[in-house]
Amino acid sequence: MATILIKNLPEDLLKELKKLKVELGCRTWAELLAKLVESGKAISLTEEKLDEMRVGVQGFLELKSVVSNRWLDHHLQWKS
Repeated sequence: MATILIKNLPEDLLKELKKLKVELGCRTWAELLAKLVESGKAISLTEEKLDEMRVGVQGFLELKSVVSNRWLDHHLQWKS
């Protein structure tokens, strides 16, 4: 098996790669490289877009909670 050495990698790029490695569930750098090559394209999100996505997900989770609670209340009243 071959070995790759990458010199002069900026610290901020290394941080992003480490984060991506975790997000994609890769145990090794080789797995990350393979997934990146297989994907054929890269997606880059700004911090602003990530924040918008987080707000959207949070809103969805709150709505899910409200709907679940109302369904449970309705279901319990119907059984009584």
